[in-house]
Amino acid sequence: MLRLGDVENGRSLDCPEAIEQYLTGLVTGIGMRILDGPHVSTEDSDPARYGHSGVVVLYESHAAVHTYPLMRAMFLDVFSCKSFDVADVVRITAAAFGSFRIVETNVLDRGTHWSTDAESELAAWHADR
Repeated sequence: MLRLGDVENGRSLDCPEAIEQYLTGLVTGIGMRILDGPHVSTEDSDPARYGHSGVVVLYESHAAVHTYPLMRAMFLDVFSCKSFDVADVVRITAAAFGSFRIVETNVLDRGTHWSTDAESELAAWHADR
């Protein structure tokens, strides 16, 4: 999960089509597969909360983004049982939105309830699916 501030390209934060393209590029760029979406909706009932929320459902779980163009800020959550490199997420995000300041980072290991061989556990889980 990332919280970003001082996003250079605030106009992209305010463009649903750019957000859809970003989500598609992000998840394919980190080696995941799209099951459904992306879907982007706009919150415009309260100027203090104005922004866009997007989600893409993955075979591996989901990715979601919430943008606040007037504050040049966004929140990003990539939730997956498949391993990925956070540095790739940062690189792809910078390519889409320009420079930014990482305000908050929170990385949680998924699948910790499995045995120490998470790849084998994941393969067995996929076989049962």
